[in-house]
Amino acid sequence: MPEDEEGAAVPAVALGVILPSSNRVVERATEARLSGRADAAACYARVPYHAMTRRGSPAYDEAVFLDAAHLLADAGVAAIGWNATRGAALGFRPDERLCERLGRRTGLPVVTTALAARDRIRRAGHARVGLLVQGGADEVHLVRGRFADAGVALGPAAGLGVSENRLAAFVPPARLAEAAGALAREGADAVLVWSTNLPGWRLPAVVAGLPLLDATTIGTDALLAAAGLPAPP
Repeated sequence: MPEDEEGAAVPAVALGVILPSSNRVVERATEARLSGRADAAACYARVPYHAMTRRGSPAYDEAVFLDAAHLLADAGVAAIGWNATRGAALGFRPDERLCERLGRRTGLPVVTTALAARDRIRRAGHARVGLLVQGGADEVHLVRGRFADAGVALGPAAGLGVSENRLAAFVPPARLAEAAGALAREGADAVLVWSTNLPGWRLPAVVAGLPLLDATTIGTDALLAAAGLPAPP
């Protein structure tokens, strides 16, 4: 635990992480990202995977997120992050509204993986980000279209054909690396692993000569920034 100028112990900054109920990756990836540092610690809350969006509407069921956010606020977290990629499928605006609503109710900064990824790709200036999703062609088409609507044109894309969210966690990292290599050969200038339940965090920062953008890591880094802490190099 770090100490202040008088030698007193300073508690770690608490980070509030909301994740889908079927996710098997976010907690492990977050702990790995925070490994070795004493200035930050994560607290977790889950929302039901099949109930987190309102039926028949491209919007979140904000009630379940408010419950999760209030529980995290009870732990004294400095910021809250929704570490999931659903926002891109919904069109980004629902994530913006979610951040606004949770922020008003808790008084805390709120970030999401989808918004952080959109902004990171814009800042980095990548022209042909290769997209790798856990599902099939329909998901590829939907996500590419949503990013395009947000002013982010993606390059080549591939789907792994995993239809059940929980099972994405069991995709071998070697399969992800192989798919990233294929996207590199198609002319991608970076690869975005677009599911926080795919183990992209287990891959190196550069794969097949390209920067690897892992969704879960992007979400964690955005949460660190929202709490006023630096991300690992």
